[in-house]
Amino acid sequence: MEENKSFLDELLDEVESKETTLHLAHVDLILGEISNLEEQIAKNFEQTEKEIQILNEWTLRKNSKLQERIEWMTRKLEAFMKDQGENVKTIELPNGKLLRRKQPTRLEITDMDEFMKNENLYQLGTLQPEILKPNLNMIKAFINMSRKIPMGVKVIEGIEKFSIKLNNNKEQDNGTTSETGVGDKQTNAYKTVI
Repeated sequence: MEENKSFLDELLDEVESKETTLHLAHVDLILGEISNLEEQIAKNFEQTEKEIQILNEWTLRKNSKLQERIEWMTRKLEAFMKDQGENVKTIELPNGKLLRRKQPTRLEITDMDEFMKNENLYQLGTLQPEILKPNLNMIKAFINMSRKIPMGVKVIEGIEKFSIKLNNNKEQDNGTTSETGVGDKQTNAYKTVI
């Protein structure tokens, strides 16, 4: 009986060993499948990035053509506005406004050392303890009063600026309508241009 028992024990041990081996092989297959799935996820992200890049390049090409068209139409509108005469500053239309405004004169301190040599410096700057800063408003007032330009100061005459303000009749979340501009008044909202 002892031989049978040991034979049965050996047989049981052998079956358990084979079962463990099969179980480990199955676990290894699952780990391999997880690795393959992770590689597929990485490939999907890589492919998506390539497609996003292609779409971004296409959008830039398409929008640059549209922007060139907007600029061409804006130049035509600016020429139209110039033909209306100097006294016409604004033309209001159902789809927007044409505006012509003179920009204010600007001042630029070109040479601070030269500027500091001005004899009437107290009229041209703001004195803080141990610091003298040019005050552009005071300098502008001084130039307007005396018609003299201080040393180291450059006067940049204001130029006439043309702009367009479009009326978009799209309702926003709060029930108000939005306005979209062209040029430096332009918002980031997408617009359809015909």
